[in-house]
Amino acid sequence: MRLEGWESRLHAVIEASRHTPYALGTHDCFRVACAVVEALTGVDYWPTWGRYATKREAKRLIASRGHATFEEAFSWLFGTAFSDVRHAQRGDIVCIQTEDGEKHLGVCLGAHAAFTAPEGVLFVPTLTCLGCWRIG
Repeated sequence: MRLEGWESRLHAVIEASRHTPYALGTHDCFRVACAVVEALTGVDYWPTWGRYATKREAKRLIASRGHATFEEAFSWLFGTAFSDVRHAQRGDIVCIQTEDGEKHLGVCLGAHAAFTAPEGVLFVPTLTCLGCWRIG
């Protein structure tokens, strides 16, 4: 369930991300997704996951939870199924796959989704995402 006032807290998370340099394990797609979920629901999944500083360590954490795919790991963590992106609503977590084959978490803001990037926040059309996890 989403908490009252979630819209302003979501906005604050996105604004803070615009001004925070990307750093794997401290300010990356997963850390921002956790901040969004906490802003909407009050639940902080970050401590549940564990720490990582490299892509290899992050992938090892996903595998250590017994999940074969990126989508399965985050369905387990968020406690909701990975769904068709056409059902995404503002505040839901979305997934995109980049040209290099890597998958990343972002947040649906409506027609566009926000993703952490080296230059701050990258906005892409939500319908270009692979799917979403409904939050709250």
